[in-house]
Amino acid sequence: MLFVLVTATDKLRLTFPVKDMVPRSTSVSVNQPGNAITNCYGLQAIRNKIRRSDSSMVLIKVLHIGDSHVKSGYFSQPLMEKLNAYYARKYHGNLFFNFQIFCKIGTKYADYGGLAELNNQLVREKPDLVIISLGTNDAFSGSSRVHFYEKVDHLVTKIRSLSPMATILLTTPSDALKKQPLTGVYSALPELQAVADIIRKYANDHGIACWDLHQLMGGAYSINTWMQRKMVEPDRVHFTARGYMMFADWLFQAFISCMDSNMTRPSLFHF
Repeated sequence: MLFVLVTATDKLRLTFPVKDMVPRSTSVSVNQPGNAITNCYGLQAIRNKIRRSDSSMVLIKVLHIGDSHVKSGYFSQPLMEKLNAYYARKYHGNLFFNFQIFCKIGTKYADYGGLAELNNQLVREKPDLVIISLGTNDAFSGSSRVHFYEKVDHLVTKIRSLSPMATILLTTPSDALKKQPLTGVYSALPELQAVADIIRKYANDHGIACWDLHQLMGGAYSINTWMQRKMVEPDRVHFTARGYMMFADWLFQAFISCMDSNMTRPSLFHF
């Protein structure tokens, strides 16, 4: 059975071999310390569906919503292939992940809040898992300064309304630097840390699974390490294929660790 990564409007098939997807000679590890999905219990429905693969064929539909970081496919496609290879072995070919991506360059949380195309995608496809990888453009545009928590909530609420069976995984944006127009110096963007903090807080407040890529990279200025290893584009915002593939490695490891955990939900009351 063949699964192809599909955008909202166009089919995208990446032709490089899987063996070339593993970055070489990097200073960051596939088994990165601290790499974990918080509020893992929020993915309980996905784990339940995965375990049904013991006795029957299971298809898990994933919708990855994002911006230009997702649009290239170098993040979603390797992640899909790694999940399929791992779970095909574990469940004797009974489990498959099918990824679709929905993204537009330059988009922010608020842009997707009322987008009819996304509404139609959610209703038509009924994804099992929705991964939201946004926030970079909110930080760079200043959108994060005004009611950003509410903007996250609006998109999450819409997804749950239109696709009530979908499980949600939030990710924080990767580190980035902003070029100062007068000096040409690349400096940290305080709003980027604020975006990551608010996404993490929203996830904790609502019991939603969250993968904190910004913290995992090392926070502000950590992108310089990736730049030295030629895993970042000259703009200090976007990554090379090798960089995005490392994200896929990390999220894959965090996901399977989450699926193997006990997923105990913390009690709200202590007696």
